[in-house]
This record gives sequence, C-alpha cells and structure tokens, in this order.
Amino acid sequence: MIVFKGFLILVKRNLEIGFLYLAIFMTICIMVQLMTKGEGMNQFQEESLKIAVIDRDGGRLSESIKEYLGEKHQLVNLEDDKTVIQENLFYRNIFYVVTIPEDFEQKYLKEGERLKTTKVPGTFSAYYIDQQIDAFLNEVRILKSGGFSTEEAIKEAMRIGKLDTEVTMIDKNGHGGQMAPHAYLFQFLPYLFLAVLCYIIGFVMIAYRKEDVRRRILCSSVSLRTQNAGLVAGYVVVGVVFWFICMLLPMILYRKEFLQDHNLPYYLLNSFVMVLVALSISFIVGVLVEKETIVSAATNVISLGMCFVCGVFVSMSMLSEGVRKAAHFLPVYWYETVNEIVGNNVQFTAAQSAAVWGGIGIQMIFAVFFLSVGLVASKYKARE
Repeated sequence: MIVFKGFLILVKRNLEIGFLYLAIFMTICIMVQLMTKGEGMNQFQEESLKIAVIDRDGGRLSESIKEYLGEKHQLVNLEDDKTVIQENLFYRNIFYVVTIPEDFEQKYLKEGERLKTTKVPGTFSAYYIDQQIDAFLNEVRILKSGGFSTEEAIKEAMRIGKLDTEVTMIDKNGHGGQMAPHAYLFQFLPYLFLAVLCYIIGFVMIAYRKEDVRRRILCSSVSLRTQNAGLVAGYVVVGVVFWFICMLLPMILYRKEFLQDHNLPYYLLNSFVMVLVALSISFIVGVLVEKETIVSAATNVISLGMCFVCGVFVSMSMLSEGVRKAAHFLPVYWYETVNEIVGNNVQFTAAQSAAVWGGIGIQMIFAVFFLSVGLVASKYKARE
C-alpha cells in the first residue's frame, strides 16, 4: 500500500497537465459540434472561389466558358500579364486562373486541346473547377458531334450546367449516411490518451527510479512482489479513472445520441484497449527517459508522430499508400480502423466483424509487446 499511495501522490502532483489537455480537447470538441450543428452534416454546397479568365480567343465558346464559370464563381478581371497574375495569386486575390489560347474553339472541337490553368497550391477546391470546365467542354463537344450547331451545343450545355441534383445518402448507420458525430470525437482520443498518460506516468516512473528513492524502497520491509503489485495497481487505477473521465465527454456532448448508439460497447471496448496501449507505452517512456526535462519532448514525438501517421488528425483515406502501409506497424492505426468501421455501420458484415475484433486483438498484442519491452528495459536498468 505504501508504494501504491506514493504512486497516487506523484500522479496528483502532475494532474495539471492532464486537466490542461482535457480542457483543450473539450473546447475543440464543443467548437466542432457547434460548427456541424443543424444541417451542416446533411447538405452539400458548391464552394465559390475568386477566379480569373484570360481570354485570348474571343470566340463564342470562350465567352460561354466565362459565363458558365461566372455563374458558379466570382470572376475577377485581370490584365493578361504574367507578373500581375503571379502577384494576385501570391496575395490570394484570386485562387484560380484559366487561360484560353487563340483559336481555342477550332482546336478544341477538332483536336481536343486542353486549357492551361494555374491554381494556388493546396487549394483543393480548385481541382473541382478543373472538373467543371472539363464537364462543360465535353458536353459541348459531344453535342456538336451529335449534330448540334456550336451555338445550340453551348446553350444546351449551359442549361445542363444549371440543373440541380438532389442527393440522398444511404443511411447505413442511422446518421444519414454520415459517420456518427461522436465517432469523430473517438477518432481524436488516441492523442489525448498518449499525451496525458505518457506525461503523467513518465514523471511518476522517473521519480521512483531516482537513486535515493530506490534505495529507501529496497531497504524497507516491503517485498519486491508487493512493490510491483503497488505499481501495477497504480497503473490500473490511473488508466481506468482517466478512461472513465474521457468517456464522460461524449456523454455530455452527445447525450442520448451516444448512449443509444447500437455500437456503444464497441466504442467503449476499443477506447479502453487503446488506454492499455497508452499505459504500456508510457511505461517504456518512464523506464527509458532519464531526465524530467526530456519527458515532454519524448511525449510530443510519440503522440504527435503516431497520430499524424495513423489517421487521427488526417483521415486515413487522405494518406498515401506508403504511409498507410507503414502505419500497420503502429497500434493507433488499428484503433482508427475499428473506429471507422464502428462509426459508419450499425450491422457488420462477416468481414467487418472480423476486422473489428482483429483490430482490437492486435492492439492487445501491441500492449503486451510494449509492456514486455518495458519490463526487459527496467530489469536491465536495475542491474546497472
């Protein structure tokens, strides 16, 4: 009990960082909830950008392109000067420039010549404008080859471009075809688990490994088995209490929507196993890190690095194939895989069910592996 009480006292001294992370995390969750409140998750709306059209042709087709884009975006008049265009792109006065060359109408209808476009790097909506232009020109070309005159083909393509389409998402999970709102919160939980537990447990283990403290414990009447049992009990209590506090967040933010979710047991189990993984990693940090000043750096490298690679901050669908393959060797990847399946489905297929239980099982294997590595490193340090 002495070791256990000492463990809790040291945890209490480092609770400030835990509450700080929780406060930041709670604030972000509330902001996201307010931003997506109402119909934001159920509606799709085209984004309008400031664009410029440099028309060097002056034909009917080039005029129709300007008219078509003007109905969907904000047209900005610019001089046909490279320096002026670059300056406006640099200062974000415009985000997209399309240049229509001379004799474009004839070259496109006969040879299929493409337009030259320039866009601000990182503006993903600009690629959607490429698709809009290609769709419009393809419709004109198809109608032209079908017997329409150029004027008739342009008018018909303009009419088609103004049509609104109603899209209904297949409701596979009771959330209108979208990922469950509380699933987004669980997506970010690994960072909270790793950051807080590695920081707190790391400081506690460093305190226990100080030479004076270690000598006093060895000279006491408390057996080594009792000492280890006290440390294990401290780990379990800290992990369970912290997991319970984190589970209160979705209950407070989403209430009945979360509590009545058919997949609630999977959310709880997956997150609890992730806490065990975070505890085992924090044990390694506490064993290997020698100085308290290095704990923060090590925690940030582990938590941020693992979360960026494994789809916590950026959806796994947006990561490259190479990054996803590398992430297979990290536990957070399997947590996110399970969370994505659980958040998008109510009833699992046989393959999905196997993926869910397989992901949870792999996380348990990682937890045991990290714990074993920590114990070996601890034994080696003790001999030194």
